Amino acid sequence: MCDTNIQFCNNEACKSYGIREQGNIVKAGTYTTKHGETKQMLKCNICNIRFSETKNTVFAKSHYSSETIKNIINCAVEGNGVRSTARILDISKDGVNKIILKAGKHAHNVLSELLHSLHLEECQLDELWSFVQKKKLFPKKT
Repeated sequence: MCDTNIQFCNNEACKSYGIREQGNIVKAGTYTTKHGETKQMLKCNICNIRFSETKNTVFAKSHYSSETIKNIINCAVEGNGVRSTARILDISKDGVNKIILKAGKHAHNVLSELLHSLHLEECQLDELWSFVQKKKLFPKKT
C-alpha cells in the first residue's frame, strides 16, 4: 500500500501544500479501477481534500493498467521504439507515445523538485546521459 509520509497535499490553497511528512495526510478508503486494481484514497486533514495515491503520477487517469504502464516504460528504457513497444504489448502506438511523454514529464517534474536546491562542486553523470548528449552534440555526418 501507500506510504502517507511521502505524500503531500495537492491543493494549492492549503497551507501544507507541497510539504511532506507533516502527518496531515491520512488514508481515506480505497477504490477499484476498471482494471481491477485497488488504489488508496488519501485525505489532507488541514483542508479536507481527498485524492488518489496516483494523483500527479504517470498512473493517474490512464486507460491502461499499472502493469501495462510499467511494461511500456521498461521497453522504452531498454531502447525499444514506440512502434516496437506497441507491437510487443499489443496496444496502440498513440497510447505508447502518450505514456512515454507523460512519464518523461513526470520524471522532469520530480527531478526538478528534488534537485533544485543542490549545491554541487563536482558531478559525475552516467553513460545514458552521455549517450543522449553525444547524439545532440555530435550529429551523424552525411
